Amino acid sequence: MILDYNSQNIFEIQKKEIIKSEKEEYDESKITEILNKLTDSELITASKYFETKENSDVEISIRKIYTERNNKIDCEKNLAEKMHLKIDEKILKILPPYSFIIEFEFALEKPYISKGDEKFTIIENSIKREKILGCPYIPGSTWKGCLRSALWQEGKKENNGQINRIFGNERQEKKQNEFHQGRLHFFPTFFSKFSFEVINPHDRKTRAGTMPILIECVPIGEKGKFSLLYVPFDLIGKDHEEIKKQILEDLSIVVEGLEAMFTKYGFGAKTSSGYGIAGNAIIGKLYLDKSIKTQAKVTSVELPENFQKYLNKDGTVKRELINSESGKLLSNSQFQKNKDKHGFSSGKEFSKFRRWYDENGEAYRNSLNIKNSPQNMCEFTSFAELKEITKAIVSMNSQSETPGGNS
Repeated sequence: MILDYNSQNIFEIQKKEIIKSEKEEYDESKITEILNKLTDSELITASKYFETKENSDVEISIRKIYTERNNKIDCEKNLAEKMHLKIDEKILKILPPYSFIIEFEFALEKPYISKGDEKFTIIENSIKREKILGCPYIPGSTWKGCLRSALWQEGKKENNGQINRIFGNERQEKKQNEFHQGRLHFFPTFFSKFSFEVINPHDRKTRAGTMPILIECVPIGEKGKFSLLYVPFDLIGKDHEEIKKQILEDLSIVVEGLEAMFTKYGFGAKTSSGYGIAGNAIIGKLYLDKSIKTQAKVTSVELPENFQKYLNKDGTVKRELINSESGKLLSNSQFQKNKDKHGFSSGKEFSKFRRWYDENGEAYRNSLNIKNSPQNMCEFTSFAELKEITKAIVSMNSQSETPGGNS
């Protein structure tokens, strides 16, 4: 933050002798009028100035103006949403086999708190902000530490080989050759709004608090986007069966850790006090390399050429052939009444189509959906659903086979 030391507004309060001494009363309305003219950087300077004068009344006024002003700020105007690093299945085409991506949108159920880098602030604890946009954010390094901590609390200790391979290990001077980078890569999360929390420590004797502490936070209900990339660079050239075994194990433990971190242990500062918790309801996607099967094989269903005119491209029946009241296919008699109107001719052929569609319609639609769906992408709306999808993928890929992989 840039401080404007040349501003004369900061010292108007003293020049006009609105405050004569710390013990005398002062005109709060005039103080507020002057303080409202100051920029945020000037408010900070004024706060530090009156802190040296030990004038707590003006300090309180400055904090009040600062919090009221910043509660109205919406960082979306600063392109926080557009700065989110978008990743999707296209990235997997240039990465080693068995890479995967997990990304989802979450909503806070408890405020998120972090420690900002700015030392010269009005309030006791400012939140960490992106230096260019000025919006609250969670760096990728923070996500990495919080996920590792959540797994540690779940019993996966530091000496666990699986933990070391996905997070990496610390560089040691005497063992440089044993250092290796982890397979997980985390992207930052940006928030649009921030607010303030008040913590009021109580005296043990009086059981009352007299010195409330003001803390910046991301408020309840605020949404953010989490993105994680898994790349097993260290497994290139290894046996495919061993690679697949490790990747399935890593996918399971990562999903387990994400649920624990977001819904149980929290992320950010003061998690032991309940801060930094998100809800179970999320909206996200899991992208996997084509070496990993995500759907069971579907028997190919052949569509007779003369039946194509009755179906849309996605395998659903054309609207004019559906009874608007029942939502089912027209009966033979209903078709006969409307066939000329919609350009159809043979009632006998439609009767055969109805029998074929009753037996094969659903399987035909499913085969089209898998054929036209993005490369190995699974959607989920909760951590519970993500866990179920993961279990299904692990079960599906547990059988030994020769994988494809990217070239």
